[in-house]
Amino acid sequence: MNIDQLQYIIEVSEQGTIARAAERLHVSHSAISQAIAGLESELGLTIFNRSRSGSKITTEGKAVIKLSLEIMNKLKELKNIGQEATKLKGDLKIAASTIYFSTFLPELLYSFRREFPNVRLEINENDTHNIIEAIKNNLFDIGLVLGTDETLKIEDPRITLEVLMQSSVMVCVSKYSPLAYNKTVGPEELIRQPLVVRNEIFAERFWNKLFMDYGEGNVVFYSNNHDVIKNLIANNIAAGIYSEFWIRNDPLVLSGDIVPIPYVDTDTDYSKTYLLSVLPKTSHLPIIMKEFMQELRNKLK
Repeated sequence: MNIDQLQYIIEVSEQGTIARAAERLHVSHSAISQAIAGLESELGLTIFNRSRSGSKITTEGKAVIKLSLEIMNKLKELKNIGQEATKLKGDLKIAASTIYFSTFLPELLYSFRREFPNVRLEINENDTHNIIEAIKNNLFDIGLVLGTDETLKIEDPRITLEVLMQSSVMVCVSKYSPLAYNKTVGPEELIRQPLVVRNEIFAERFWNKLFMDYGEGNVVFYSNNHDVIKNLIANNIAAGIYSEFWIRNDPLVLSGDIVPIPYVDTDTDYSKTYLLSVLPKTSHLPIIMKEFMQELRNKLK
């Protein structure tokens, strides 16, 4: 008696004929017939009464089919135990900039947890500078940051930077703003607007460079609250800057209440932004990290 014999009789009982069972299992008609005959001989009973109209299960055959189904289900449970044992286990610590939480990261974390339920995820939100420092000091396994060309120039033997996606810097204004009809916005025009500024190093460097080169700007609000900033912009209280990737699917942008305009400044490295991963520099990343990074790259595609 073997597993194939049990599988064949179950399939014949479900399909009603050996021919249909053979087609479903992608084996020959004679292979199934011989397997059933061998099992019947070994058990000393008839499982099917065969005729031109099909294969009818006998009373003894019903008992055999019932036990065969139970055996196959138990075998499936054994395989599942083995598969669970080989699934990834362990901890994965991730630090990410706000842009990731406001876009695709929640969905990515959900799909990763569903595929690898035995991996315990720890997620931390922080700014680019602090995340890079945390990865350098092995406080987190993976860093996901928003950076510029300046960020790409960082050289440190402890980390590796990978560009996941490039995005443009956009000046975001209300639909009622005089700039709303511009095709681009330069630093001279931006500096004359009332401004809302994020309290993080990336934003501070952008604005400090702008103010140093073109004069003190009119900052009316400092905030790290995404919704507060968007509402200030939509209500024409202030202009702000965002990575195009961050706001491309934002409801206020899609409705036209916020108008994103490409920022153009040939004198600085702040016209482009990058979604970057920050990893410890090592020749062999743990498989948990490799799996997460692959899921991340697939998501961004």
